[in-house]
Amino acid sequence: MKKKIWVAIAFVLLTAVLGAPVFAGGGSQPSQSSGGGTGGGGVSAITIFHDKTGAPDYQPYFMKAGDELKAAIGVGLDAVGYPSTDVYTAAIRSALPTNSAPDLFSWWAGAWILDLQKSGLLAPTTAIWDKYKAEYSQGIRDAFTIDGQLYALPWGLEYWLVYYNKEVYSQLGLKEPANWDEFISNCQKIKAAGKTPLNQTIVDEWPAFITFEEIAMSADVALYNDLCTGKKKWTDPEAVQLFTIWKDMLDKGYFTDPSVNYFSDVPRLFNDNQLAMIMGGTWFYKTNLIDLGVPESKVGFFFIKTKDGKNRAILEPSPILVAKNSPRLDTALKAVDYFMSANGNTFLAKQVGSFPVNAKSDASFLTPFQKSILDTVNSGNFTLATRFWENMPTELMLQVNQKFQEFIVNRPAPQAICAEIQKLCDAYFK
Repeated sequence: MKKKIWVAIAFVLLTAVLGAPVFAGGGSQPSQSSGGGTGGGGVSAITIFHDKTGAPDYQPYFMKAGDELKAAIGVGLDAVGYPSTDVYTAAIRSALPTNSAPDLFSWWAGAWILDLQKSGLLAPTTAIWDKYKAEYSQGIRDAFTIDGQLYALPWGLEYWLVYYNKEVYSQLGLKEPANWDEFISNCQKIKAAGKTPLNQTIVDEWPAFITFEEIAMSADVALYNDLCTGKKKWTDPEAVQLFTIWKDMLDKGYFTDPSVNYFSDVPRLFNDNQLAMIMGGTWFYKTNLIDLGVPESKVGFFFIKTKDGKNRAILEPSPILVAKNSPRLDTALKAVDYFMSANGNTFLAKQVGSFPVNAKSDASFLTPFQKSILDTVNSGNFTLATRFWENMPTELMLQVNQKFQEFIVNRPAPQAICAEIQKLCDAYFK
Protein backbone atom coordinates (compact mmCIF):
# COMPACT_ATOMS: atom_id res chain seq x y z
CA MET A 1 0.00 0.00 0.00
CA LYS A 2 2.81 2.41 0.83
CA LYS A 3 4.35 1.75 -2.57
CA LYS A 4 1.08 2.57 -4.33
CA ILE A 5 0.66 5.77 -2.36
CA TRP A 6 4.23 6.81 -3.14
CA VAL A 7 3.74 6.14 -6.86
CA ALA A 8 0.60 8.25 -6.89
CA ILE A 9 2.38 11.08 -5.09
CA ALA A 10 5.29 10.87 -7.53
CA PHE A 11 2.89 11.19 -10.44
CA VAL A 12 1.34 14.32 -8.96
CA LEU A 13 4.76 15.85 -8.29
CA LEU A 14 5.96 15.08 -11.81
CA THR A 15 2.92 16.76 -13.27
CA ALA A 16 3.25 19.84 -11.09
CA VAL A 17 7.01 20.33 -11.13
CA LEU A 18 8.21 18.97 -14.47
CA GLY A 19 5.46 20.19 -16.72
CA ALA A 20 1.68 20.23 -16.59
CA PRO A 21 -0.23 18.24 -19.17
CA VAL A 22 -2.69 19.77 -21.59
CA PHE A 23 -6.26 18.59 -21.17
CA ALA A 24 -8.97 18.62 -23.80
CA GLY A 25 -12.42 17.21 -24.38
CA GLY A 26 -14.16 18.24 -21.20
CA GLY A 27 -11.95 20.12 -18.75
CA SER A 28 -9.12 19.08 -16.50
CA GLN A 29 -10.61 15.77 -15.40
CA PRO A 30 -11.70 12.69 -17.34
CA SER A 31 -15.32 12.94 -18.43
CA GLN A 32 -17.49 10.29 -16.86
CA SER A 33 -21.12 10.27 -15.86
CA SER A 34 -22.06 9.09 -12.40
CA GLY A 35 -23.54 5.81 -13.58
CA GLY A 36 -20.27 4.04 -14.50
CA GLY A 37 -20.45 1.06 -16.85
CA THR A 38 -19.40 0.74 -20.49
CA GLY A 39 -20.05 2.70 -23.67
CA GLY A 40 -23.74 3.49 -23.91
CA GLY A 41 -24.13 2.46 -20.28
CA GLY A 42 -22.82 5.40 -18.31
CA VAL A 43 -19.36 6.35 -19.60
CA SER A 44 -19.30 9.55 -21.62
CA ALA A 45 -15.56 9.56 -22.34
CA ILE A 46 -12.34 7.67 -21.80
CA THR A 47 -8.88 9.16 -21.37
CA ILE A 48 -6.01 9.01 -23.82
CA PHE A 49 -2.59 10.30 -22.75
CA HIS A 50 0.05 11.31 -25.29
CA ASP A 51 3.36 13.18 -25.51
CA LYS A 52 2.65 15.27 -28.58
CA THR A 53 1.60 18.76 -27.54
CA GLY A 54 4.92 20.36 -28.45
CA ALA A 55 6.12 20.22 -32.04
CA PRO A 56 4.43 18.51 -33.76
CA ASP A 57 1.20 19.18 -31.87
CA TYR A 58 -1.20 16.23 -32.13
CA GLN A 59 -3.63 17.51 -29.51
CA PRO A 60 -6.14 18.73 -32.15
CA TYR A 61 -5.94 15.34 -33.88
CA PHE A 62 -6.82 13.44 -30.71
CA MET A 63 -9.67 15.86 -30.07
CA LYS A 64 -11.07 15.11 -33.53
CA ALA A 65 -10.59 11.40 -32.85
CA GLY A 66 -12.77 11.88 -29.78
CA ASP A 67 -15.52 13.39 -31.92
CA GLU A 68 -15.23 10.48 -34.35
CA LEU A 69 -15.40 7.92 -31.56
CA LYS A 70 -18.40 9.66 -30.01
CA ALA A 71 -20.26 9.47 -33.30
CA ALA A 72 -19.29 5.82 -33.80
CA ILE A 73 -19.86 4.23 -30.38
CA GLY A 74 -21.28 7.02 -28.22
CA VAL A 75 -18.13 7.56 -26.14
CA GLY A 76 -15.66 10.42 -26.52
CA LEU A 77 -11.98 10.90 -25.71
CA ASP A 78 -10.45 13.17 -23.11
CA ALA A 79 -6.99 13.87 -24.54
CA VAL A 80 -4.25 14.59 -22.00
CA GLY A 81 -1.06 15.78 -23.64
CA TYR A 82 2.48 16.33 -22.40
CA PRO A 83 4.96 18.61 -24.22
CA SER A 84 8.13 16.55 -23.75
CA THR A 85 9.01 12.88 -24.00
CA ASP A 86 10.98 12.61 -20.74
CA VAL A 87 8.21 14.11 -18.61
CA TYR A 88 5.62 11.99 -20.38
CA THR A 89 7.39 8.66 -19.92
CA ALA A 90 7.97 9.38 -16.23
CA ALA A 91 4.31 10.31 -15.72
CA ILE A 92 3.03 7.23 -17.55
CA ARG A 93 5.33 4.83 -15.71
CA SER A 94 4.22 6.34 -12.41
CA ALA A 95 0.51 6.21 -13.23
CA LEU A 96 0.19 2.75 -14.81
CA PRO A 97 0.48 0.70 -11.59
CA THR A 98 -2.21 2.81 -9.89
CA ASN A 99 -5.92 3.52 -10.24
CA SER A 100 -4.87 6.80 -11.90
CA ALA A 101 -3.81 4.92 -15.01
CA PRO A 102 -5.09 6.32 -18.31
CA ASP A 103 -7.50 4.21 -20.34
CA LEU A 104 -5.41 4.54 -23.50
CA PHE A 105 -1.98 6.05 -24.08
CA SER A 106 0.36 6.54 -27.00
CA TRP A 107 3.70 4.76 -26.75
CA TRP A 108 6.46 3.29 -28.87
CA ALA A 109 6.72 -0.18 -30.36
CA GLY A 110 9.22 -2.98 -29.87
CA ALA A 111 11.18 -2.98 -26.63
CA TRP A 112 9.05 -0.17 -25.18
CA ILE A 113 5.95 -2.36 -25.23
CA LEU A 114 7.86 -5.41 -23.98
CA ASP A 115 9.08 -3.44 -20.98
CA LEU A 116 5.54 -2.57 -19.85
CA GLN A 117 4.15 -6.01 -20.72
CA LYS A 118 6.78 -7.78 -18.59
CA SER A 119 5.73 -5.55 -15.69
CA GLY A 120 2.09 -6.62 -16.09
CA LEU A 121 0.86 -3.13 -16.90
CA LEU A 122 -0.88 -3.73 -20.24
CA ALA A 123 -4.24 -5.17 -21.23
CA PRO A 124 -3.99 -7.54 -24.22
CA THR A 125 -6.01 -6.80 -27.35
CA THR A 126 -5.70 -10.29 -28.89
CA ALA A 127 -9.43 -10.85 -29.39
CA ILE A 128 -9.70 -7.62 -31.39
CA TRP A 129 -6.69 -8.49 -33.54
CA ASP A 130 -8.25 -11.87 -34.24
CA LYS A 131 -11.51 -10.21 -35.24
CA TYR A 132 -9.65 -8.23 -37.92
CA LYS A 133 -7.09 -10.93 -38.73
CA ALA A 134 -7.76 -10.75 -42.48
CA GLU A 135 -7.17 -6.98 -42.50
CA TYR A 136 -3.71 -6.83 -40.92
CA SER A 137 -0.56 -8.42 -42.31
CA GLN A 138 1.19 -11.18 -40.41
CA GLY A 139 4.26 -8.97 -40.15
CA ILE A 140 2.26 -6.31 -38.32
CA ARG A 141 0.71 -8.91 -36.02
CA ASP A 142 4.16 -10.30 -35.24
CA ALA A 143 5.42 -6.81 -34.36
CA PHE A 144 2.85 -6.53 -31.57
CA THR A 145 2.91 -10.14 -30.31
CA ILE A 146 4.50 -10.96 -26.96
CA ASP A 147 4.30 -14.42 -25.40
CA GLY A 148 1.43 -15.38 -27.68
CA GLN A 149 -0.71 -12.32 -26.86
CA LEU A 150 -1.19 -9.21 -28.97
CA TYR A 151 -1.03 -5.70 -27.57
CA ALA A 152 -1.71 -2.19 -28.81
CA LEU A 153 -3.75 -0.47 -31.45
CA PRO A 154 -1.50 0.39 -34.44
CA TRP A 155 -2.80 3.72 -35.66
CA GLY A 156 -0.20 4.34 -38.35
CA LEU A 157 3.11 3.32 -39.88
CA GLU A 158 6.01 5.59 -40.70
CA TYR A 159 9.26 5.13 -42.60
CA TRP A 160 12.55 6.94 -42.06
CA LEU A 161 14.18 8.46 -45.12
CA VAL A 162 16.02 11.56 -46.33
CA TYR A 163 14.22 14.68 -47.48
CA TYR A 164 16.35 16.63 -49.91
CA ASN A 165 16.11 20.25 -50.98
CA LYS A 166 15.34 20.16 -54.70
CA GLU A 167 16.54 23.73 -55.19
CA VAL A 168 19.93 23.02 -53.63
CA TYR A 169 20.29 19.76 -55.51
CA SER A 170 19.43 21.50 -58.78
CA GLN A 171 21.85 24.37 -58.15
CA LEU A 172 24.70 21.93 -57.48
CA GLY A 173 23.78 19.47 -60.23
CA LEU A 174 23.22 16.62 -57.78
CA LYS A 175 21.14 13.48 -58.26
CA GLU A 176 19.49 11.14 -55.79
CA PRO A 177 22.30 8.82 -54.66
CA ALA A 178 22.22 5.26 -55.96
CA ASN A 179 24.40 3.92 -53.12
CA TRP A 180 26.20 4.97 -49.94
CA ASP A 181 29.29 6.27 -51.73
CA GLU A 182 27.21 8.58 -53.92
CA PHE A 183 25.43 9.82 -50.81
CA ILE A 184 28.77 10.75 -49.22
CA SER A 185 29.87 12.34 -52.50
CA ASN A 186 26.76 14.54 -52.40
CA CYS A 187 27.63 15.55 -48.83
CA GLN A 188 31.12 16.57 -49.95
CA LYS A 189 29.79 18.74 -52.79
CA ILE A 190 27.16 20.38 -50.60
CA LYS A 191 29.74 21.23 -47.94
CA ALA A 192 32.12 22.60 -50.58
CA ALA A 193 29.33 24.92 -51.75
CA GLY A 194 29.09 26.47 -48.28
CA LYS A 195 25.90 24.71 -47.22
CA THR A 196 25.19 22.13 -44.54
CA PRO A 197 24.54 18.62 -45.85
CA LEU A 198 22.62 17.02 -42.95
CA ASN A 199 20.75 17.62 -39.72
CA GLN A 200 22.05 16.36 -36.38
CA THR A 201 21.12 17.52 -32.90
CA ILE A 202 21.20 16.52 -29.25
CA VAL A 203 18.42 18.94 -28.25
CA ASP A 204 15.65 16.91 -26.54
CA GLU A 205 18.23 14.09 -26.42
CA TRP A 206 16.32 11.45 -28.41
CA PRO A 207 17.38 12.59 -31.94
CA ALA A 208 21.00 11.63 -31.24
CA PHE A 209 20.40 8.09 -32.55
CA ILE A 210 19.26 9.19 -36.02
CA THR A 211 22.67 9.35 -37.66
CA PHE A 212 23.83 6.07 -36.13
CA GLU A 213 20.88 4.06 -37.40
CA GLU A 214 21.25 5.47 -40.92
CA ILE A 215 24.95 4.62 -41.05
CA ALA A 216 24.45 1.18 -39.52
CA MET A 217 21.50 0.25 -41.73
CA SER A 218 23.44 1.24 -44.83
CA ALA A 219 26.45 -0.81 -43.77
CA ASP A 220 24.76 -4.04 -42.67
CA VAL A 221 21.12 -4.46 -41.62
CA ALA A 222 21.86 -7.73 -39.80
CA LEU A 223 24.72 -6.08 -37.88
CA TYR A 224 22.40 -3.21 -36.88
CA ASN A 225 19.81 -5.63 -35.49
CA ASP A 226 22.42 -7.76 -33.75
CA LEU A 227 23.99 -4.75 -32.02
CA CYS A 228 20.56 -3.65 -30.78
CA THR A 229 19.72 -7.08 -29.38
CA GLY A 230 23.08 -7.97 -27.86
CA LYS A 231 23.99 -10.66 -30.39
CA LYS A 232 27.05 -8.74 -31.59
CA LYS A 233 29.63 -6.80 -29.62
CA TRP A 234 30.07 -3.08 -30.19
CA THR A 235 33.82 -3.60 -29.94
CA ASP A 236 33.85 -5.91 -32.99
CA PRO A 237 35.75 -4.33 -35.92
CA GLU A 238 32.64 -3.93 -38.09
CA ALA A 239 30.87 -2.06 -35.28
CA VAL A 240 33.87 0.22 -34.66
CA GLN A 241 33.89 0.97 -38.39
CA LEU A 242 30.40 2.47 -38.09
CA PHE A 243 31.73 5.07 -35.65
CA THR A 244 34.80 5.64 -37.81
CA ILE A 245 32.48 6.62 -40.66
CA TRP A 246 30.41 8.78 -38.32
CA LYS A 247 33.47 10.55 -36.90
CA ASP A 248 34.77 11.24 -40.39
CA MET A 249 31.46 12.89 -41.27
CA LEU A 250 31.60 14.92 -38.05
CA ASP A 251 35.18 16.02 -38.66
CA LYS A 252 34.30 17.14 -42.19
CA GLY A 253 31.45 19.31 -40.94
CA TYR A 254 28.59 17.48 -42.64
CA PHE A 255 26.09 18.21 -39.86
CA THR A 256 24.23 21.12 -38.33
CA ASP A 257 25.38 22.43 -34.97
CA PRO A 258 24.11 19.95 -32.32
CA SER A 259 22.31 22.79 -30.53
CA VAL A 260 19.71 23.28 -33.28
CA ASN A 261 16.11 22.30 -32.63
CA TYR A 262 14.90 19.41 -34.78
CA PHE A 263 11.34 20.71 -35.02
CA SER A 264 11.92 24.43 -35.58
CA ASP A 265 15.49 25.22 -36.65
CA VAL A 266 15.89 22.30 -39.04
CA PRO A 267 12.80 23.13 -41.18
CA ARG A 268 13.80 26.82 -41.22
CA LEU A 269 17.35 26.07 -42.35
CA PHE A 270 15.97 23.76 -45.02
CA ASN A 271 13.51 26.37 -46.28
CA ASP A 272 16.27 29.01 -46.36
CA ASN A 273 18.42 26.69 -48.54
CA GLN A 274 21.10 26.52 -45.85
CA LEU A 275 20.41 22.84 -45.17
CA ALA A 276 20.31 20.39 -48.06
CA MET A 277 19.01 17.18 -46.47
CA ILE A 278 16.95 16.10 -43.47
CA MET A 279 17.01 12.60 -41.99
CA GLY A 280 13.52 12.08 -40.63
CA GLY A 281 10.34 10.05 -40.42
CA THR A 282 7.57 10.32 -42.98
CA TRP A 283 5.54 12.09 -40.27
CA PHE A 284 8.01 14.98 -40.51
CA TYR A 285 6.83 15.91 -44.01
CA LYS A 286 3.40 17.30 -43.15
CA THR A 287 3.76 18.53 -39.59
CA ASN A 288 7.27 19.99 -39.79
CA LEU A 289 7.81 20.93 -43.41
CA ILE A 290 4.58 21.65 -45.27
CA ASP A 291 2.65 22.94 -42.23
CA LEU A 292 5.58 25.24 -41.41
CA GLY A 293 5.60 26.85 -44.85
CA VAL A 294 8.06 24.77 -46.86
CA PRO A 295 6.68 24.56 -50.45
CA GLU A 296 5.84 21.05 -51.60
CA SER A 297 7.75 21.71 -54.81
CA LYS A 298 10.94 22.15 -52.78
CA VAL A 299 10.92 18.71 -51.14
CA GLY A 300 12.18 15.45 -52.63
CA PHE A 301 12.97 12.19 -50.90
CA PHE A 302 15.17 9.15 -51.13
CA PHE A 303 16.08 6.19 -48.97
CA ILE A 304 19.79 5.90 -48.30
CA LYS A 305 20.91 2.68 -49.91
CA THR A 306 23.59 0.23 -48.88
CA LYS A 307 27.13 0.39 -50.24
CA ASP A 308 26.16 -2.06 -52.99
CA GLY A 309 22.93 -0.21 -53.82
CA LYS A 310 20.40 -2.42 -52.07
CA ASN A 311 17.19 -0.94 -50.67
CA ARG A 312 16.61 -0.76 -46.94
CA ALA A 313 14.30 1.28 -44.74
CA ILE A 314 13.72 1.98 -41.07
CA LEU A 315 10.19 1.31 -39.85
CA GLU A 316 8.43 3.22 -37.07
CA PRO A 317 5.06 1.80 -35.99
CA SER A 318 2.81 4.11 -33.95
CA PRO A 319 0.95 2.18 -31.23
CA ILE A 320 -1.71 3.16 -28.71
CA LEU A 321 -1.79 0.88 -25.67
CA VAL A 322 -4.49 -0.10 -23.20
CA ALA A 323 -3.63 0.14 -19.51
CA LYS A 324 -4.41 -2.99 -17.48
CA ASN A 325 -5.54 -0.72 -14.63
CA SER A 326 -7.79 1.34 -16.89
CA PRO A 327 -10.79 2.49 -14.83
CA ARG A 328 -12.98 1.96 -17.92
CA LEU A 329 -11.30 -1.08 -19.46
CA ASP A 330 -14.33 -2.53 -21.27
CA THR A 331 -15.05 0.80 -22.92
CA ALA A 332 -11.38 1.32 -23.81
CA LEU A 333 -11.38 -2.03 -25.63
CA LYS A 334 -14.52 -1.00 -27.54
CA ALA A 335 -12.64 2.12 -28.65
CA VAL A 336 -9.71 -0.03 -29.80
CA ASP A 337 -12.14 -2.25 -31.72
CA TYR A 338 -13.50 0.72 -33.63
CA PHE A 339 -10.11 2.26 -34.38
CA MET A 340 -8.79 -1.08 -35.67
CA SER A 341 -11.68 -1.32 -38.14
CA ALA A 342 -11.12 -0.10 -41.69
CA ASN A 343 -13.11 3.09 -41.07
CA GLY A 344 -11.53 3.79 -37.70
CA ASN A 345 -7.97 3.16 -38.86
CA THR A 346 -8.53 5.34 -41.91
CA PHE A 347 -9.66 8.17 -39.66
CA LEU A 348 -6.67 7.93 -37.31
CA ALA A 349 -4.12 7.73 -40.11
CA LYS A 350 -5.74 10.57 -42.04
CA GLN A 351 -5.58 12.94 -39.06
CA VAL A 352 -1.78 12.91 -38.99
CA GLY A 353 -1.15 12.05 -42.63
CA SER A 354 0.23 8.64 -41.71
CA PHE A 355 0.13 5.42 -43.72
CA PRO A 356 -2.90 3.35 -42.63
CA VAL A 357 -2.20 -0.14 -41.27
CA ASN A 358 -5.52 -1.87 -41.95
CA ALA A 359 -5.34 -3.36 -45.46
CA LYS A 360 -8.96 -2.38 -46.12
CA SER A 361 -8.47 1.24 -45.07
CA ASP A 362 -9.10 3.96 -47.62
CA ALA A 363 -5.67 5.37 -48.49
CA SER A 364 -6.98 7.90 -51.02
CA PHE A 365 -6.23 10.73 -48.58
CA LEU A 366 -2.49 10.21 -49.01
CA THR A 367 -0.79 12.99 -50.91
CA PRO A 368 0.99 12.26 -54.21
CA PHE A 369 4.24 12.62 -52.26
CA GLN A 370 3.18 9.95 -49.75
CA LYS A 371 1.87 7.65 -52.48
CA SER A 372 5.25 7.94 -54.17
CA ILE A 373 6.94 6.84 -50.93
CA LEU A 374 4.56 3.92 -50.55
CA ASP A 375 5.03 2.87 -54.17
CA THR A 376 8.81 3.03 -53.71
CA VAL A 377 8.68 0.76 -50.66
CA ASN A 378 6.16 -1.67 -52.11
CA SER A 379 8.02 -2.11 -55.40
CA GLY A 380 11.64 -1.87 -54.27
CA ASN A 381 12.32 -5.17 -52.50
CA PHE A 382 13.20 -3.33 -49.30
CA THR A 383 14.78 -4.87 -46.24
CA LEU A 384 13.03 -3.35 -43.21
CA ALA A 385 14.23 -2.95 -39.64
CA THR A 386 12.72 -1.26 -36.59
CA ARG A 387 13.90 2.19 -35.55
CA PHE A 388 16.71 2.23 -32.96
CA TRP A 389 14.39 3.85 -30.38
CA GLU A 390 12.22 0.71 -30.42
CA ASN A 391 14.79 -1.92 -31.44
CA MET A 392 16.97 -1.99 -28.33
CA PRO A 393 15.70 -2.69 -24.78
CA THR A 394 14.43 0.65 -23.51
CA GLU A 395 16.60 1.07 -20.41
CA LEU A 396 19.74 0.17 -22.35
CA MET A 397 18.76 2.20 -25.39
CA LEU A 398 18.49 5.39 -23.33
CA GLN A 399 21.97 4.80 -21.91
CA VAL A 400 23.47 4.09 -25.33
CA ASN A 401 21.73 7.12 -26.80
CA GLN A 402 23.46 9.21 -24.13
CA LYS A 403 26.77 7.87 -25.45
CA PHE A 404 25.72 8.92 -28.95
CA GLN A 405 25.22 12.45 -27.62
CA GLU A 406 28.69 12.41 -26.08
CA PHE A 407 30.13 11.16 -29.36
CA ILE A 408 28.46 13.98 -31.31
CA VAL A 409 29.78 16.66 -28.98
CA ASN A 410 33.20 15.34 -27.96
CA ARG A 411 34.16 13.13 -30.93
CA PRO A 412 36.24 10.57 -29.00
CA ALA A 413 38.10 7.77 -30.75
CA PRO A 414 35.67 5.21 -32.21
CA GLN A 415 37.29 2.37 -30.25
CA ALA A 416 36.83 4.28 -26.99
CA ILE A 417 33.12 5.04 -27.44
CA CYS A 418 32.46 1.48 -28.59
CA ALA A 419 34.15 0.11 -25.48
CA GLU A 420 31.97 2.31 -23.27
CA ILE A 421 28.80 1.16 -25.04
CA GLN A 422 29.84 -2.48 -24.78
CA LYS A 423 30.26 -2.11 -21.01
CA LEU A 424 26.65 -0.94 -20.82
CA CYS A 425 25.54 -3.91 -22.93
CA ASP A 426 27.56 -6.39 -20.87
CA ALA A 427 25.90 -5.11 -17.71
CA TYR A 428 22.42 -5.32 -19.22
CA PHE A 429 22.62 -8.66 -21.03
CA LYS A 430 24.62 -10.56 -18.38
